Amino acid sequence: SSWIVASRYGVLTALSITDLIAIRFGISGLVVLPFVIYYKPWKTLTLFRTIIYSFLLGPVYMTFVFSGFVYAPASHSAVFFNGFLPFLTLLISLVWLKEKISNLQFFSVFLILLGAFLILLDGAKLNIENSWFGDLLFLIAGLLFAIYIVVSRAWKITIPELIFCTAFINFLIYIPLWIIFFPNNFSSISNIDLFTQIIFQGIVPNLIGLLLVTIAVKKIGPAPTSAFLAGVPATASILSIFILGEYLGVQGWLGILSITPGILFLALINNN
Repeated sequence: SSWIVASRYGVLTALSITDLIAIRFGISGLVVLPFVIYYKPWKTLTLFRTIIYSFLLGPVYMTFVFSGFVYAPASHSAVFFNGFLPFLTLLISLVWLKEKISNLQFFSVFLILLGAFLILLDGAKLNIENSWFGDLLFLIAGLLFAIYIVVSRAWKITIPELIFCTAFINFLIYIPLWIIFFPNNFSSISNIDLFTQIIFQGIVPNLIGLLLVTIAVKKIGPAPTSAFLAGVPATASILSIFILGEYLGVQGWLGILSITPGILFLALINNN
């Protein structure tokens, strides 16, 4: 939830999307370098899997995420990114892993979709210009993340492989391109704003967050993991009120109330 609010705050500063992506992969790539050298994870990876892992959570994925924050408020990210993860993960698991889906799971997904629809109506009612486009970008990013969740379970990704592909490979690919082709706006923001983005983009999501997600997928499976990740809409919406001054209307809060039990039901069903 805090990463969502920090990311929305980041796009409202003078930092460009390319700057934020550079912070994410630049910092995390440098931090994981000693671990990459020690564990040598490339020895257990095929070229194909390295490309897939790196792409799914790489610069393209982050472009969709940060672009979504440009057009839509933080609470919409919590819904159309995190909130849709259970539905997208179940769909991919059904098609690829041939996992069965129960009636209760369908009902849980219905609650999540109903909540998302109410929040869409809320955005239109509050006259949030182009919020629907931001919601679409969040949904595409959520699809990429859902594919990663299922793939990481099916291919049994290890922690060293995770940090090598998502942090170090993307660091090697993106940072030189950013230095050559994109101007940076670091001098246009305060030190505290820059430090905030370094922590929340470079360390919290790309290292701590992905490590915890990967461990959770191995322990409880992809669907329960995505369900618990989807538990952030309410907390992110509350944080955005106090930090960003972004308020939901009545329909928005009704949407949150619909999504939350859907998330809980889906998590409990899959754990059972």
